Amino acid sequence: MNVLVFHDLGNEHYVSAVEAMLGAQGCAMRVLKIRDVFDQARYRNPLHAFEGISHVVFLYGGVENDMAAHAFLAGYALGRGLRVIIVEFDAHMDLPVNCAHLGIVLRPEELEDYLAAEEIRYREEERHTHARETLLNRGISVFPENFSIIVAAGDSESTRLFIDAGYDPDMKDARGNPLLTIAVRSQFPEIVSILLEAGADVNRLSGDRGYSPLMDAAQKGDLAIVEILLAHGADPNICSRDGQTALILSAGRGDAPMCRALVSRGADPNVSDKLGMSASGYAKLFGNRELMELFNPGSS
Repeated sequence: MNVLVFHDLGNEHYVSAVEAMLGAQGCAMRVLKIRDVFDQARYRNPLHAFEGISHVVFLYGGVENDMAAHAFLAGYALGRGLRVIIVEFDAHMDLPVNCAHLGIVLRPEELEDYLAAEEIRYREEERHTHARETLLNRGISVFPENFSIIVAAGDSESTRLFIDAGYDPDMKDARGNPLLTIAVRSQFPEIVSILLEAGADVNRLSGDRGYSPLMDAAQKGDLAIVEILLAHGADPNICSRDGQTALILSAGRGDAPMCRALVSRGADPNVSDKLGMSASGYAKLFGNRELMELFNPGSS
């Protein structure tokens, strides 16, 4: 953060204490006595002091003659989108109700905690802004619809930028399908990992088929993505609208490696779908001895 500090304090000890707090937070700062800003001999244009500034801190000591200057400078700062903080030393700044928006009023003992929290918020806001600008420079409009398109295209770098720009990795497209489902169906394991690490729900069902991401990956026969999903806590026993599980889908395809991966993570071969068939039942129906042994060890 780059902080401009105005003060009307005669006690330099207070000013030094605030400078120390700001320095401890890693803030760059500029400290000015408020009445000096309007001294033409010192500043040809007092508003030049705001260049490159992210926050404005007023240290208020009760000098009534400086109230108009406070109001003018605070209004200008707010007009530029800067955060305004008023710290009361030895006096209460009695702001009219209609001027309460001119800044956050703190006591000196509250300032340090506020700065620590504000540093986190400011860095996050900077990250969002940088990511949005980078996307725009790439010719990508920053809209939710474009996030879905980027995921479906397998653009991992732009996917990260959308997340950094503050977009929800768990959002759904117009058909009600989560981004994770789109990445799984498009078979982009890197995008799957990016979304999961950003907090996407590994078990969120699709809006069309009611499949979990694990079920979609199993149906695709994509063992690499199945293993990623299982490592992130995917539930192998979630059922779709027709009662099928990822294991039933895999057994129906006769996919032994996929079935082994699912069973090793707790998939139940005896869960039945709405036709009354389980993974174990499909293995018997198709005479797949490898799967029959996997689902019922020692039975053959």
